[in-house]
Amino acid sequence: VTLSVAFPPDRSDSEPYDGDAISKEGFKMAETPALFSLQVIASNKVFYDDRAQYLKINTSDGFRGLMAHHAPCVVAVETGPLEIVKPDGERIEVLVSSGIMNCANNRITVLVDTCETAEEIDVRRAEEAKERALEQLRQKQSVGEFKMTQSSLARALSRLEFSSQKRHFI
Repeated sequence: VTLSVAFPPDRSDSEPYDGDAISKEGFKMAETPALFSLQVIASNKVFYDDRAQYLKINTSDGFRGLMAHHAPCVVAVETGPLEIVKPDGERIEVLVSSGIMNCANNRITVLVDTCETAEEIDVRRAEEAKERALEQLRQKQSVGEFKMTQSSLARALSRLEFSSQKRHFI
């Protein structure tokens, strides 16, 4: 077993270094948060393409939080909120539909069908979509049509829930 001790460049080798970042003036420097590269791409636009501190996303296994240097993974994304914490600490929350997420080499790519902010959601249209989907569920359908109707209903309900949560915080 080899043990190595790190020394800051401006100190002698006789003084052990405790790992804190020290400026040349002797003051402790604030640690910067670890960042990763993030791309959120919808079918009609690139929503986000920058560095980020944190990503919270709804997957087929439930919500997953990812930070810098996360283990490589590929997961299915479910309809639901996606939260990004930017390098300056600002939070962005959007609603995404189904898709896929790839995490490798400190880069995360999220590919989804739709990506909407609370302001972009038309509540009246979402209510109409919900009613249409509920009516279609009452009809006799093939398995494929049933799955499509379920997906439409899930999107409409997610839009309504997301927009109502955002109205309470504004």
